[in-house]
Amino acid sequence: VEEAKVESIKKDKSATERLLQETVERSQAELAAQKEFYTNALNAAKEAEALAESRANSEAKAELERRLREAGEREATLLQTIEELRQTLSRTEQQ
Repeated sequence: VEEAKVESIKKDKSATERLLQETVERSQAELAAQKEFYTNALNAAKEAEALAESRANSEAKAELERRLREAGEREATLLQTIEELRQTLSRTEQQ
């Protein structure tokens, strides 16, 4: 009877160890899958952030170029107006 109990305990121990090992392996696989999922999500977020930053920089650059062009056009208009006023003043002084 003692041998049967010992044998039963050994079988239970063996089954418990197998179950524990399977549980550990399953948990490790789940953790690896979660790590991969979140790593991929993080990489995608970083790529999206870089793309958004690049777009924002491009838009800001385009806006600054537009403002610079407009300022150049205003400068040219002002220079032309100044020249016209000088010519008018010169003609007025000559009369």
